[in-house]
Amino acid sequence: MNHGYSAAFLRQTKWGDCRELDGGGWETVWRITFRPGGGSPQENVEIFDDPSIGFRSFLRSGAGVEPAAELVVISREHSMSAVNYPATYSSFRIVNDEVAEIQQIQGLPRAWYPPFR
Repeated sequence: MNHGYSAAFLRQTKWGDCRELDGGGWETVWRITFRPGGGSPQENVEIFDDPSIGFRSFLRSGAGVEPAAELVVISREHSMSAVNYPATYSSFRIVNDEVAEIQQIQGLPRAWYPPFR
């Protein structure tokens, strides 16, 4: 038996809230909170755009007590389509590296999501 693999290391994550758009395509909204004292965006910020796959993301500043925002993804294919995974995680990396350090995604610890370094 290989002891290197165990269900104890699995973490159930949550995908962002997605909906089909009237004109075609999909919108996915990811709730993000930032580490305290690290700042957060004061207005909407364009994050990533890849027209070749029909993907665009921007950060919408959040309202609330804690430093928070929403990463909004507009995509041509369903948000859980494999073509969108690299662009989504690139968006998280850009937010983390250029805006503020992410503490949680969808209310779960950032470490539970695949590394985006």
